[in-house]
Amino acid sequence: MTARPIRRLREVLVHANRFVRIHDDEVAFPDGSLGRYVRVTPAVEGVGVVLLAVCGGAVALVHTYRYPLGSWQWALPRGFAQDTDPLVTARAELREELGVTAVDLSVLGTFTPDSGLLSTRVSVVRATLADREVRPEDTNEVAAVRWIPAADLWTMAADGTLDDGMTLAAMSLALASGALPAPNARRGPAAANEG
Repeated sequence: MTARPIRRLREVLVHANRFVRIHDDEVAFPDGSLGRYVRVTPAVEGVGVVLLAVCGGAVALVHTYRYPLGSWQWALPRGFAQDTDPLVTARAELREELGVTAVDLSVLGTFTPDSGLLSTRVSVVRATLADREVRPEDTNEVAAVRWIPAADLWTMAADGTLDDGMTLAAMSLALASGALPAPNARRGPAAANEG
């Protein structure tokens, strides 16, 4: 195995804005062939966040129009990096998407959402809230907020109601860290076939 199987020959920036930089780099592949590789890097150093906002056994989901999909999606609140400290970004996203402040914040883990294209790292942050009263500041992004019993998230994932990859990855890390209850083993196709 080589130290760097794909070698960058020339970095080619094709677009930049306040959120991302898009590169179409000239590269050499392990077999010596030349080509190009598109990659997207964050404009701000740091990690993005996905928020597991919890209150009394329920988790906040936001209803957001996803322009690339051309449709609405229920998902955990999330945002681009605003600082190298994920807790700083988490506090900002809580204000923007839920209009609240957390009583307690803790990082559950970090993942790479699409390592074949994005250099982004995303931290999953559990935010414990004192109450469920929310007032999203960014009404262009958040159309509605619903509080869902934590155990019901798995049913929503299984039936396709929750299909956002960042949300599903965050749920997996939350499960692994014990921040979400395990899915009910009696639900789902295997349980339906027993009988």
